[in-house]
Amino acid sequence: MILSVCNSPRFSSVPPSQIVPILSDEGCYLASESTMYRVLRQAHQLQHRGRAAKAVRKAKPTSFTATAPNQVWVSDISVPQQAA
Repeated sequence: MILSVCNSPRFSSVPPSQIVPILSDEGCYLASESTMYRVLRQAHQLQHRGRAAKAVRKAKPTSFTATAPNQVWVSDISVPQQAA
């Protein structure tokens, strides 16, 4: 029942976090949000839904190349160990 509702054309591009309130406003309680996520995950249907683009992680730069003076600064704040 949950899969048929989530896969219906009405909710095909809507995440469970929005399906539950929509159904609740209509007076229909099918399942909790976490149950919908669990059922979709078990059916291998849990993927990005909606119009927004997926979040893309940008890699931090690993090398710094200066093409002019004062572009790359490096500091060292380590304290040298003193003999006891």
